[in-house]
Amino acid sequence: MMTLELDDETAGVLNELATQQHLSPAQLVKTALIEYLEDCQDAKRAEAAYQSYLDGGKVSHSIQDVVKAFDLDS
Repeated sequence: MMTLELDDETAGVLNELATQQHLSPAQLVKTALIEYLEDCQDAKRAEAAYQSYLDGGKVSHSIQDVVKAFDLDS
């Protein structure tokens, strides 16, 4: 178990949002934290995959470069 200390303003916002979503504040914090941690893990995996892609000699192009190269902006 872990304890989290929040200032009054943040606690008020949390309680209001939890009420709106029909969740307890603890459930809302847990859900938000899990989603954040999963997003961090996904970003780390994506960065590693992209680096592997680049290390393999591949080159990527921005959508703007593709649009310009194929004259698609008209």
